[in-house]
Amino acid sequence: MINQKGKIFVNTTLDFKVLKIVIKRNWYWCVLISLILGILAFSYVRYTKPIYESKMLIQINSENQGADVLGFAEARSDGSIAKEIELLRSQMLFEKAVQNLPLTVSHYAKGEFLTETLYKQNSVSIDPVLLKDSSLFGVPIYLSVDEEKVLMRFNHKGVDYNYKFIPNSLVQTPFFKMRVDILNWNQFKTNSSNNKYYIVLNEDKVLANNLHSGLSVSLVDNNAKTVEVAYRSSSPQLATDMVKSLVSNFFNYDEDLNKESADNILDFINQQLDSLTQELSVSKDSIMYYQRRENITNPEYLTSSVASKMEKLKAEENNALEEMRVLETVKKKIEGNPNSLDVYRLIPIIIGKSYESSLNQQIQELYELIEEKEDLLFQVTPQNEKISKLEGRIQVRKENIDEVVVLLSSRIKEKLAIIRKDLAEIEELYFKLPEKQMELSRLMNIKELNEKYFSLLTDKRVVYSISNAGYSTDNKILNDAVVPNQSVFPKVGMIYGAALFLSISLSILILLLRYLAFNEINQLSDLKTLIPDSVGVLGSIPLVKNKADHSILVVDKNPRSMISEAFRTVRTNLSFVKNDIRTITVTSTVSGEGKTFIVLNLAGIIAMSGKKVLVVDLDMRRPVVHKGLGANNNKGMSNLLARLCEKEDVIQKSRIQNLDFISAGPIPPNPSELILGSRFDELIEEFKEAYDMVIFDNPPVGIVSDGIQVLRKADVPIYVFRSNYSKRHFSEKLFDISEIKELKNINIVLNAVDAKSSTYGYGYGNYYSED
Repeated sequence: MINQKGKIFVNTTLDFKVLKIVIKRNWYWCVLISLILGILAFSYVRYTKPIYESKMLIQINSENQGADVLGFAEARSDGSIAKEIELLRSQMLFEKAVQNLPLTVSHYAKGEFLTETLYKQNSVSIDPVLLKDSSLFGVPIYLSVDEEKVLMRFNHKGVDYNYKFIPNSLVQTPFFKMRVDILNWNQFKTNSSNNKYYIVLNEDKVLANNLHSGLSVSLVDNNAKTVEVAYRSSSPQLATDMVKSLVSNFFNYDEDLNKESADNILDFINQQLDSLTQELSVSKDSIMYYQRRENITNPEYLTSSVASKMEKLKAEENNALEEMRVLETVKKKIEGNPNSLDVYRLIPIIIGKSYESSLNQQIQELYELIEEKEDLLFQVTPQNEKISKLEGRIQVRKENIDEVVVLLSSRIKEKLAIIRKDLAEIEELYFKLPEKQMELSRLMNIKELNEKYFSLLTDKRVVYSISNAGYSTDNKILNDAVVPNQSVFPKVGMIYGAALFLSISLSILILLLRYLAFNEINQLSDLKTLIPDSVGVLGSIPLVKNKADHSILVVDKNPRSMISEAFRTVRTNLSFVKNDIRTITVTSTVSGEGKTFIVLNLAGIIAMSGKKVLVVDLDMRRPVVHKGLGANNNKGMSNLLARLCEKEDVIQKSRIQNLDFISAGPIPPNPSELILGSRFDELIEEFKEAYDMVIFDNPPVGIVSDGIQVLRKADVPIYVFRSNYSKRHFSEKLFDISEIKELKNINIVLNAVDAKSSTYGYGYGNYYSED
């Protein structure tokens, strides 16, 4: 669209001819952008250290065949998959994995742009025997060849140190003592000459902290309990070894951790059984010794009813005392800050007690809370908010247990008081029996009580032994880690693809902006859409390849050329504009659009038809006509209009018969006043009497206003536009001119049309070519 008030133009229509011109003019920008982005992409890929990733897919699971065989629920919990994932991510497990790899000494080859990590690829073996100064951790120690020896140099605390030694020998310095073995001397010489070969002594914790960022653990399927463990490193072998070491340590740690609880319970039961075995043996020996000493061979003579009641009460008393002892044990254990193992050990000692159902759930929940706190401490600091919340819940649970213990103790004491009261009454009766019977009965009661607890603990040991023997980890490696042969960063294909996409996008953007901002008149069809309806079109003139810096006359050199035919077409079209045309004025918006070229060659083609033609150069500010005809400009229209000479003095002959011309003459200080004076009107009439056609080379009307007056006095004003040069808003001047009532028969000519891209007229080319 055209902004009539300004000079802003936006090309909003699709024109393939314009698009072709835009591409032809700006293709090199597309090539340049593609070349720059291609070089940048290549440089980035070439000088960016590649990162490799090795992955392993594992399935985390555990089973207890012993619990299934015995038909009881497993007391131990395998834990959620989230806990296992956090264990895999933990710094503690990662440090174990790092310690299992040969990373005590790191080897590097420092090039001009990149530093390569030589993991299991180095030609040097370092065995650090003793490090005397821990501040040497992380300091680069360079190794190079010096004749037949190895030169070791490093900078420590601002001081340079150099040591020479024979290969495969023990190196002793004030800082360390190590053995340096050159595995391949030729390769070492090549590496040290092409790059700077150096080693770094690593501290396990610092190294683990530096390498931990490359680890990633992600849950693949929660139901299947599948986890993907991946590690990224600049060394593909290191990435693979790190994943394998981490998973291996995890499997071992997980199995040991799950068996630890059952092992602790079995140790406790075995300790109790050992104690009861001794007590039971003492009880049996006491009965046997007493029977022999007192010569009691048949204890059935004891009063069965009294003995039975007394035995029952004694058993109840012992049972109550044992329960009191256990409650005291529970109370002491939960006081202070017990760990999960201490709490878990309370579970078996309350088995079989009357209050087992009351305390078992409470102790189990306390154990789970403490275990959850201990697991969480692997991930966060003790000051974390989650730890504070867990400690609060643990304290509440301990207080609940303490209240239960107090209540149970009170009840057992009441029960024990009643039992002792009944027992006192029975004993009072029992003391009336023979003393020997009473003593024997007491010994028998102790033995039976020990046998009862021994049998109970033996059963529990069998249960936990079978359970522990049946437990096994079912962790599986579904996809093993392999050494990657392609890097994950930088992604070469993606980078080159992005460079290609950007180059295409930027090229399209540039072409689009150039297309939208295309403000030049290209073809005659474009020009027709911009001019007023009242303005006629005489035709288009093909582009002339002119090496001169001014317009020249060309139609006479090859009358059968396309350029000559184009001017003949313009001459023919002029006959349809008006009959008996005597004066023609040729103008343009600005200089450089080729109005003088149109004047010279149109005059030449008319003169070649037999008419007598006069060309008058009125562009006194930039006279060119005389240059195009190879004449001088000593005298001309400026002299004639100033009445300094006669017209015979300024009219010059051209090389074409019937074609005369008057140059502009010396540049006057007041060209507008000369043209607008009465003398100019007189000269027009005189020219018309002497010539059949008078053609005026008018000044550009977009620059000076005096050219408008000349247009009024001509029979046919011709307005010249130049293809690929004139701006589209130049047509605005035609709208202004066409509104002048005195101006009629305005016509346009499009000059310098590219014959190769033109589909109009004659497909003009070089003016030397033949039809």
